[in-house]
Amino acid sequence: MRRSAGAIPVLLVWALPLLAALISALASAADLASWQTFLAHPQLWPGLTLSLGIGVFSTAMALALALVIAAGLYRSALWQRPQAVTGLALALPHLAFAIGFGFLVMPSGWIARLIIGGDAPPQWLTVQDPWGASLMLALVLKEIPFFLLMMWSVLARGDAAVRLLAEWSAARSLGHGPGSVWLKVIQPQLLARMTWSIVIVFVYGATVVDMALVLGPTQPPTLAVIIWHDLNDADAALNARGLAGAVFITAMIAIVTAAAALLRRMIRLNHATGPSLLHTPQLTARILGICLVAVYAAALLILLAMSLAPRWPYPALWPEGLSVASWARLAADGSPVLLSVALAIATALTAVGLAVLWFETQAAQRDRWLIGLALVALGLPQLVTAAGLYRVLLHTPFAATLTGLFLAHLTPVAAYVIIVLAGPYRALDPRFGAVAKSLGTVGWQRWWQVTMPLLRGPLLTALAVGFGVSMVQFIPAQLIAAGRYTSLPMEAVTLASGGNRSLTAAYALALTLPPLVAFAAAARFGRPRWH
Repeated sequence: MRRSAGAIPVLLVWALPLLAALISALASAADLASWQTFLAHPQLWPGLTLSLGIGVFSTAMALALALVIAAGLYRSALWQRPQAVTGLALALPHLAFAIGFGFLVMPSGWIARLIIGGDAPPQWLTVQDPWGASLMLALVLKEIPFFLLMMWSVLARGDAAVRLLAEWSAARSLGHGPGSVWLKVIQPQLLARMTWSIVIVFVYGATVVDMALVLGPTQPPTLAVIIWHDLNDADAALNARGLAGAVFITAMIAIVTAAAALLRRMIRLNHATGPSLLHTPQLTARILGICLVAVYAAALLILLAMSLAPRWPYPALWPEGLSVASWARLAADGSPVLLSVALAIATALTAVGLAVLWFETQAAQRDRWLIGLALVALGLPQLVTAAGLYRVLLHTPFAATLTGLFLAHLTPVAAYVIIVLAGPYRALDPRFGAVAKSLGTVGWQRWWQVTMPLLRGPLLTALAVGFGVSMVQFIPAQLIAAGRYTSLPMEAVTLASGGNRSLTAAYALALTLPPLVAFAAAARFGRPRWH
């Protein structure tokens, strides 16, 4: 197959719309009047402090706890099965977890019912608190499994895994305890390879909108929420102010990221000291892992119970009877579910197809451009890329159409799929293809009979990841849909601000179940045929 046949679809369908969106966002934000009104916003600096503080704290705490868990589990039997710790957590969408977590910790939530009781809920500020504590805690709990999976992918990757195990044995023979080896040999190499993962988590935490709308804070809200309201406003002046704000918060995040990188270079830990008998925190790691699984299980259980609860008065620990009325209402208007699932299937299949086309036709040396663009797509706030794409689509027939929604979902989906598939695809031994070619197979016949079976696991994982990412898109979908279409995340956010907790829980579970099925199917059918 000619190289252009693989490059042109990727460029036309994904890369060019993304680049056009970025250029449009920067060009539209060059309006001096919009900057003047934005910088005069009375909630700008409190909102910015909240956004950056939440992003920095949640990222640092999630990373620290993930390192403790990884240090305690590394080289253990449980470390060989990362899905035991991360599978459920990764499949559970951020928004659904935020809703379940809110039901768990709110003043009338299950924790207060179990521990406090009494005739009336306690006067706690556990959700919508002015400091964003509930949002920070939810982000910490949600990002720990992601960091663990990234650590596992680094430490278990082919030659790197063999080399690290050899370095572990060498350090142990020199008198270093397990904890000393981890701190001085393993962890520095691990963090050096996780830079982009940390940046992506920080950007998400500092600019998250859907979780912030559910958990707060509200007075003032985070800067991302302030910008979001402006971008959704019908007033052109406020809309332009929101676009200036999106570029502003991107610049502030870039400054904080650069400052953190500079600080890391200035403060170099001494890893060359002599041996110590420090042990790894095995017990602490297992306790943290159990607590993490318990929180996720409790959030899901609360969502299930709440969705079936016609009444659940305080301080009862369980609902008074069960009802499927909320599920019946959800089924009666199934268009949000069908739209979200259809978009997820279409974008996941398209993204995997584009990635396969690229890796099958392009030299490995060109991957750095594609992966670099994918990292840019994930490392920039969605407020910028989505607003820019919206401006681009306004000049095309695709504004407020299903095609526009598809392109909006494809931007992050393709970025994740490319990153997931790049390593496994380039690690495949080319001799398999050479042997198949010598036996007379040609083109896609060779891919179908040789490459696809060998990469079945990574391909199914990429499909599941793409499906899950598409299901939870809120910012791009809300902007591009322009009120003509409604997806599951849009409905869930709207309901979360209302008083019908049972229906909110049903929509949160409806948002959770399809990704869970996708990840379970990938785990089941992606197992290698040969061991």
